[in-house]
Parts: sequence; C-alpha cells; structure tokens
Amino acid sequence: MNRLTWVDNLRGIGVLVVILLHCVIAVNGNVGHFSPLVLTLDPLLIPVFLGLVFFVSGLFVDAGLRKGLGPFIHNKIQTILYPFAVWVLVYGGLKILFSSMANNPQSPLHIIAMHLSGGGDITWFLHSLFFFFLAIIFIRQLPFWLVIPGCLLLSYFLPELSADGMFASFDNAHINKSINLFIFFYVGDQLARRHYDIPKLADNPLLVLLSLASVILFLCLNLLTAHPPSHVLLAALALLSIPLFVWISLKVNSRLVHYVGVNSIVFYLSHYLVIQFFSKIVKLQTPSPWIHDLLFVLAFAAAMILPWTLCLLRQRGWLNFLFTLKTQPRVKVAKPV
Repeated sequence: MNRLTWVDNLRGIGVLVVILLHCVIAVNGNVGHFSPLVLTLDPLLIPVFLGLVFFVSGLFVDAGLRKGLGPFIHNKIQTILYPFAVWVLVYGGLKILFSSMANNPQSPLHIIAMHLSGGGDITWFLHSLFFFFLAIIFIRQLPFWLVIPGCLLLSYFLPELSADGMFASFDNAHINKSINLFIFFYVGDQLARRHYDIPKLADNPLLVLLSLASVILFLCLNLLTAHPPSHVLLAALALLSIPLFVWISLKVNSRLVHYVGVNSIVFYLSHYLVIQFFSKIVKLQTPSPWIHDLLFVLAFAAAMILPWTLCLLRQRGWLNFLFTLKTQPRVKVAKPV
C-alpha cells in the first residue's frame, strides 16, 4: 500500500457513511433492521466522519502553498469554488422548479441566499472547504494553542441564524458546525506541515485504543444521556477519533472504498439527486421491516450507481465540466467490486 492509498480510503469511508445515512431520507426514516446501524453512525456523521474528510483535505494545504499563493488559490477556484457554483445551480434550480411540490415552499431569493451562505443541503461542504483553504493561509501563522480553543469558543457562542431570516436553512447552526469542523482541517495541515508520519503514529496500539475509547465514550454520551454533553468535550472526543479511523483506513483492503475515495467529489455531489428522487417516488406503506430493509438497500444501491456511472463517463471525457475546470480529471480506471 502506498502512502496515499490510506488517504483515499479514509476519504472513501467518510463519503460512504454520508451516502448511507442520507438513504434514511430516501426511505422517509423507515430503515427496518438497519435501525441499530443508523442509530450508531448518525451521531458520528458530522463531528467525526465529515470531520475526517476535512482532515484529509487539510493534509494537502502545505504541498499546495509550496507552489505559490497564486497557483494555490487558482487551483481551489477550479476544483472547489467552480463545482460549488455548478451544483448550487443544479440543486437550487431543482428546488425553485419544484417548489410548488415541496412540503415547505421557499422563494427563489431564499433558496439562492441559503446556498450562498453555506446552508445548501449538499453544497455547504464545498462552501466551507473553499473558505477553509482561504482562511488557513492566515490562521496557520497563529499558534495552535490559540487556534483550536478560539474555534471552539467561536462555534459555541456564535448565535445561530434566525429561522425567519433570508439565510435560514435546513440547519441554522451550520456556520457554527463549520467552524468546529475547521479544527479537523487545521489539524491535518499542522501534521503535514510538521512532517509527521501519520501512518506510523496510527500504528501505535496505545493511541489506537485511546482513540477507540473516545469513540465509545462519544457514542455513550450521545445515545445514553438525557442532556446534550459539553460542546468542548464532544469536540475533543471527535478529534481523538482520528487515529482509529486512520488505522482502519490503513488496514482496509476494499476496491470500492478506495474508488469512492478517489472519486469522492462525484459520489458526494451527485448521490443526493437519487436520494431526493427516491424519497418522492418510493412511498410504500407497509408494517413489514423486511420490505423497509429492501427499500433501504435499493436506495443505497441507486445512490451509488448514479455517481459510478458519472465516473465512467468522466473516463471517456464526458461531463467533467460538472466537477472541475481542469481538463484532466483524477479518475481511477479500475472498476469497483
């Protein structure tokens, strides 16, 4: 395994969990016997799994800045800001087009403002990531003992967006959560900048056990307690989860996981089209959990097939404009299993 395989595996794990949990929306919450899996993964989605994807992105900041500030920013415009704009048009346009059929109709201005403020259902990730790459240019000059507590305090005390305002979205605390996720991005940059051997660190049994204990404690605090745990404690436990998942990414040997990691932007941005379609079309009222199991599996399969098809088309030079301004996409040729 080369040094970058674990990075793609880690990204692939994060995106696969995102797709899996979005399938809950596709089946309108009826997940049948998958309920224990969903209940376990759901509390970890944003603070851990999406945090890991930001962590991976942070690993490449230093290498990018070595090429110069101009090329660094130009690259992020091509690979992050551009697809953000494209998919705001896709998802925002669909919301405007079918607003009369929505449960909560929104005005075109509200939909546009929501996406541009980073509150879009899927596009919020690219919105945050682009600003992370800009902010890190300045923030990496500050001492780490100032950055991490500062992010925690800011995300905790910053007021949520008004539910009645123009920028209200599906989650009015999305800016607070993005600031919290920036810590993962920052830690990834710091480790790469200081030339730490991350795979070697993750092979330390004591560190992996500590990381596993933090994940278990995180789950217990979220699933077994009546009141929300401390914001700072949860953030610390989420950060401590990194070694465990790096260790897993080093051990996993799955062509599917790696393929999704290499083509993560395609799988992340396009799968939600299937989720939305599935949730509107497939509405089967049945008490049988086995039927719900089948629908959940079908939703996951459909949410994987569309991105996989787009990846195959990109290999032929088609539809690349949906994901980047670069002419040579980074697409793995080997087929997933």
